Amino acid sequence: MPAAFENSTDVQSQHMWTNTFVQLFSLRFPHLRAFQFRNAVVAETRLPQGLYLLDRTHVRFHDLRPSQDCDDSALRNEQNAQVDTICLNFMEAHPKLQCLAWPMDCFFSENPLTPDIARRVETVINNLGRTLVDLRVDALYRGNTDSQTESSNSPNPDGRTRRRKFIEKFASKMTNVESIKVEGGVPRDERRETIRALHSCPLKRIILIGIACPIGNTWGAEGCDLAQPLSHDEVEDLEGEDKDAVWQYGDTKPEPPESEFKFEASWGWPASPPMAHTLASFHADTVTELKFCGYRGSADLLSPTPITTPMLAPLKHFHKLQSLIMSMWLSTSYEGSPQDAEIISYWLNARSPSSTALVLVSDDDPEGWEKELRTKYASDAIAWRITNFIGPFLSEQAKSREGGVHIRASFCIGDWGGIFDTDLTIGKGVLGSDVCLDFSGPREELEHERRKTKLESRRWF
Repeated sequence: MPAAFENSTDVQSQHMWTNTFVQLFSLRFPHLRAFQFRNAVVAETRLPQGLYLLDRTHVRFHDLRPSQDCDDSALRNEQNAQVDTICLNFMEAHPKLQCLAWPMDCFFSENPLTPDIARRVETVINNLGRTLVDLRVDALYRGNTDSQTESSNSPNPDGRTRRRKFIEKFASKMTNVESIKVEGGVPRDERRETIRALHSCPLKRIILIGIACPIGNTWGAEGCDLAQPLSHDEVEDLEGEDKDAVWQYGDTKPEPPESEFKFEASWGWPASPPMAHTLASFHADTVTELKFCGYRGSADLLSPTPITTPMLAPLKHFHKLQSLIMSMWLSTSYEGSPQDAEIISYWLNARSPSSTALVLVSDDDPEGWEKELRTKYASDAIAWRITNFIGPFLSEQAKSREGGVHIRASFCIGDWGGIFDTDLTIGKGVLGSDVCLDFSGPREELEHERRKTKLESRRWF
């Protein structure tokens, strides 16, 4: 890919990169139902500065190509006029979209819509409000963690304004969205307000992905509550929760919004219910899948901090839940040193194609590091711990349903931040206790069967 438009010193690359989007938005697809551009990770593929999906395009045509391609000023002006609303023209020409993925800060510019296109934009948004069922937005990851809110004194206040305009002017107009995904460097209050803005939608899937746990930090400010010390990079800028508020609201029953509820954005993160409580208040009646990815501040599987309980307690109100995917922190320390490489090697060497039963290791097994591996990190031991940790937070109704609730615990370990997942199903035993019905893993992201399943289950494409 060419370098990012605003960072490139190669003028020709700038022209080529920007012209790619001009050519894309000049195309027409009569039966188009999914349009996705996702860019949370790589800055080098960032959208050209000034390109907005539902606003005027502030990229001029003479910026797009070398001057010799456009010597005639009248022709250039005509081409500039065409580019000016090229994205809006594209959206108007594709009224059947059901899936849309686009950077959160590139729907609108930070300036008010001009009167000559405001009505056109409103018509497109109202149409998407009826047709859109899958909405995915992102922002580039930044720093070591995700903030609870972003100050007006931030390095990019215009970006904050544009993200918030998306929430207030676009998300709040949707009525049929069933799946929402918010990924990347989006402050937690903006994630929360996105969910609140979608109050009229029958959400089935809520996917929140960041650097830090998107539903709250269980480690305390800069990791002060975690049992084992972490490196400075792992806890830097990690904001603490208002513990009194989390304990006060975490175990209370979420109340749904009133029938006449009208969304009004509320920014900041004051003393308030935990994130999962807000999700349950607005969408517990319809949600079947929850996905919370972000390792910093995530629940510690081996030694959860006290605040973990009220933070996850609202999950028990999702009675239709079929799948819960969430990051968990897995301590690899033994006798004061991390043992990531040894644990990964143990998982790879002991991998079995399928596992259907849990077997606990007794106290009579080998001592020392070998016992540590088998009692804490063996696949069956991990599945047993996940069952006992997550099971009490799940709805009894959901667990009692035939097939139980699918759980994926995602661990980030190793020098390169490798992701290993354990999949299991939690149901109810004959005596009413939580049981693990089956499990597999831990498996890395590129493990053949896991990757094959992921590719086969992709939506839209």
